[in-house]
Parts: sequence; structure tokens; C-alpha cells
Amino acid sequence: MLIFLALSQVSGPQGPARLEIILLPHARPAVALALAVSLAAGGCGIVGKAKEEAGAPGESAPPPPPAPALTEQQVRPVLARYVAQSNAVHKLLNAKGAATVYTGSSLQLEAAKYRIFKANKLRFKPARYGQVLGASPKFTGHPKWFFAVMTDRGANPPVRDHIVFVQDREGGPWRAAYAPLAAKPVKGPIAPGVDVADYPDVVPEADASLVLAPNQVAPALADAVNRGSQSGHLRSFTVPAWAKQKRASLLQDRKTFRAQRWAGTAAYSGAKTPVYAVRTTSGGALVWSAIELTESFRHAGKGAGITWKHRDWGDLLRPFTGRSSMKRAITTVERIELLTYVPPKGRGTVKVIAFRWAPIRVTGS
Repeated sequence: MLIFLALSQVSGPQGPARLEIILLPHARPAVALALAVSLAAGGCGIVGKAKEEAGAPGESAPPPPPAPALTEQQVRPVLARYVAQSNAVHKLLNAKGAATVYTGSSLQLEAAKYRIFKANKLRFKPARYGQVLGASPKFTGHPKWFFAVMTDRGANPPVRDHIVFVQDREGGPWRAAYAPLAAKPVKGPIAPGVDVADYPDVVPEADASLVLAPNQVAPALADAVNRGSQSGHLRSFTVPAWAKQKRASLLQDRKTFRAQRWAGTAAYSGAKTPVYAVRTTSGGALVWSAIELTESFRHAGKGAGITWKHRDWGDLLRPFTGRSSMKRAITTVERIELLTYVPPKGRGTVKVIAFRWAPIRVTGS
């Protein structure tokens, strides 16, 4: 029987972080594997090691068949450990400690957010994880990864974190590499009509059977945001409202810099972060990737300086540059992590299921 468990992450100035596990009513998830999270002791060993078989002299044993990165039971302590450790580093805004919890894109985003939060005297709101879904793809070697979709009811409104956990080497730590989030849906399937087997296959990055190969999803979306209706990739996507807003903001940024006599460029591109893709039951793929906005401008004459503030995060320049206004030059890099559903060719358009934004680098003078 598949079980849902509620995983709560609680912290505060009164005491250390703690985990609360609460049983929820049984329900059948759209993703077949319900990753039950608990505090039960247990290792996170690697499954699927082939047993050596006796053969004729001179014959080598056949390679082991692909095996799941982890079994459902092995996933439990990995997720429990992630919640405890992420809670601790978030509370302290500890960028060095974050490297034990995060890797890749997630580590860059978290480290940047810690700098911003420290400079603006902000704190993370504790997560309270509830429903957990996920799947464990099959591998023959490392790196290995699996994903978990964890509902955070501590957020307002509740959100789902769609987290890819990666192990680079046998016996190494499992760390979060991507964590795009979505406000809808927060229960039931990952997205309408999107289902994944318990132990699915990994999709090759250049898979030509899909509307877009996994390694082309981010560059294609970046082109669609940059060029709008002139992009040949636009028809491949069901463009979300936030992407339309990003295009409008991009055009406004270019206009604002020009009006203040700053010369330069602003454009999106596919990030050079790894791409993770897993086969869905429809023959399509869930794809984790990222796009980046790079804006680089230099003051070309008389005009105002540039300041950069975020409605929720406050001053975004001072944490990186030590000042709140740039007078001569500025370069910013912002990343958007993406989870997309990519259908087989001829069976629909690419849909963005979840995303997460943060500035990751700022230089200027």
C-alpha cells in the first residue's frame, strides 16, 4: 500500500530545528511512487549491484542492468536528512553549510539568497512539508538522481517544491540540484495528465522523439522570451503568464537603460547547468533545466545612476557590490529554474509546470 506522510520543518529562536511526522489519509497518487518520508534509521545505500556469476574461463561478467537510484525505503532517510539540514542552513543563512545540502544550480541560488537576506535583514519562513510524490530513475553508474515533489504548507499560499536529488559518487551525499516550485496544483498529480512510473527510464538529452529534446528546452524558451512572436520556438510552448511578464520586463529594462544613456545588452539564454529528464507514462518527459537573463550596461554619458530593488527582497545591489547604486557599469545575472513537461512529437506543446527565480551574480561600479 502506498502511504502519504506529512513532513514538517519547524525552527525558531526558542530551540533547535525538529521534524514532525504526521500520517495523512491514504490516497492514490498520479505519480505511482509515493515517497514516504520518516525518521526511521537507515542507510542510503545503492541498489542494483550485480552478483558475480561463474562463467567460462576468460569470460567477463555481463554489465549489470539499470537499477533504481534508490528504493522507496532508502529514500526516506534521504528526505528526512534534507529537511533537517536545509532547515539548519536556512536559519543561519550559512552559505558554507549549504554545500552539504545543495549542489549545482540550487547551491548557487541558495548562496546568493543568503547574501541578499543577510544584507536586507530577512529570514526564511520555515517549511512544513506534507504530501510527497516522486520517482527513482534507473542507472548503471554515477551520477545518480531521483526526484521528490514535496508540498510546503508553511508557505502562503502553499507551494510544491519539485526537487532533484543527485549523488555524484557511490557513498556520497544526496544533495538538491534543482528545486523549482509551483503554487498549483498542491495535491494530486504533478500536473494534469502527467504521470511517471515508480522506477522510470532516464531520457537522453538529445531525444528526438519529443517536441523538443531535453537539452533544447531552455534555449528554445529563452529565444521565445527574447524575440516574442518572431521566435520560431514560440509555437512549441504553452507560454505561461510569468514568461510573458519576463518579456515585458526585458523590453522595459532595455528602454529604461537607453533613456538614462546607458549602452549595453539584455537577453535570456539557456543556462549551462545540467539537464535532468525522466520518461513519463505518455512517452514524453519531465525536464529540469534553467534559463538565465544577463544584463550588461555601461554609462555612455550624462544620466542617472541605476538602483535595483525587489519588492520582497529589498536592495539587490548592495549584497553583491557593497553599494546600492551603480554610476558607471553594471552586469547582472538572474536564473530561472524550470520543470517542464515535454510531450512526444505531434501530441501537444511544452508546458512549464514549476519555476524558481533568483539573481546569482552582480558586478558594477
